[in-house]
Amino acid sequence: MRRILTIAILLFATLRLAAQPHTTFSLLSGYTVPNSSEWDYIKDVSVGIDGALSWRQVWGFEDTNGYFPMLRYPYDMGVRGNFTYFPNGIAGHRIGLSGFIQEPIMQIKWWVLMDGDSVPSKVSNSLNLEMDCGLAYYTNPYSRTPNPDNVFIGSHLNCLVQIGLSYSHRLRDYSKIVFAAKFAHSSNGYLKKPNKGLNYLQLSIGYTLPAKYNNSIIRVSRFDTIDHSRQTFMPVVNWQHYWPYGNPAFRGGEWLLSYSPGIVMPRYTGASRKYFYAHTAQAGWLYRFNPARAVGATLDLTYNYSHTAVIRHWHEDYSLPFYIGIAGVYEATYHRLTLHTALAAYLARSEHGTTPLYERVGLYYNFGSEHRRLRHFVGVALKSHMAHIDFIEWHYGIKIK
Repeated sequence: MRRILTIAILLFATLRLAAQPHTTFSLLSGYTVPNSSEWDYIKDVSVGIDGALSWRQVWGFEDTNGYFPMLRYPYDMGVRGNFTYFPNGIAGHRIGLSGFIQEPIMQIKWWVLMDGDSVPSKVSNSLNLEMDCGLAYYTNPYSRTPNPDNVFIGSHLNCLVQIGLSYSHRLRDYSKIVFAAKFAHSSNGYLKKPNKGLNYLQLSIGYTLPAKYNNSIIRVSRFDTIDHSRQTFMPVVNWQHYWPYGNPAFRGGEWLLSYSPGIVMPRYTGASRKYFYAHTAQAGWLYRFNPARAVGATLDLTYNYSHTAVIRHWHEDYSLPFYIGIAGVYEATYHRLTLHTALAAYLARSEHGTTPLYERVGLYYNFGSEHRRLRHFVGVALKSHMAHIDFIEWHYGIKIK
């Protein structure tokens, strides 16, 4: 425990000194929602603290025709650590460390006289989409003797996935007040039983410290320039700068091919081994309707060795362990990172004990520039049935324009 806290403090200090980030401290409160039907003893209201460091990301491409940003608004990328106290304590308390992306989806601009200025500045309050992915350490996981009721968290180390909305309001001293509402999920990817997982509905209020360079960020922002003849701020709009989606280098269709092995722990008794392998191949087509967003479909072919334990549980006749599914896909890209989400249905499967629908959420790292015709990517994805994790996939793939 001390070792984990020491590593977290050193990481936080290193990142804090490496650059000039935005630093936010928040108070958390949430309600536990079990990822199953056991409601009697898991209802719990949690409280906690959160510290985050974030850096502004301006992502674009420049050629002879001008500058083309990939996203309409610059976004923030950073790291956050938190501690959450659960009075019920069935899984103990949680220490989390995650990377996150905060993307503005709507901005409200207003004129304000900032501290130390003689003329007003046009600043933005923003409604943001926030996405976190990281690890969580639980202090009291399942144990057959001292903690048999905890069928939700089976190991100390678990994943931590959060998604939600935040609203940031800038104050006159270049600081911010941040309100957020998020949904969070923790489980271990079914690498250790039990693993029903825990979900949280979480509210927070935070304060972002005034950053040294916030003043210059506002002064050289894309939205406002100084008209020296009038000594006032005048909004200047360059439509080519803000609406670059006609650039053909970043639009159109592309083919996706990937392969992903996985490790599966069977749910049912009678399995000959504790873990089995699964292999999934994907082939599909995506349409990039703007430089950073794409929709499409994939065909999934999975060979799952653990199906023998499943068909034995359901008393079905043996068949080859093939699963064929079709998925609708949505991808959001931020520089080299791509968030891959899919909702899918089985066209054929070797057993019928599970739901015919499944989901996939993945984070991929892309090699090469955005406009290349052939790009490689690697990443990790969670395949689940109705929010219950099936197994973790480790992806390698290519995209071809």
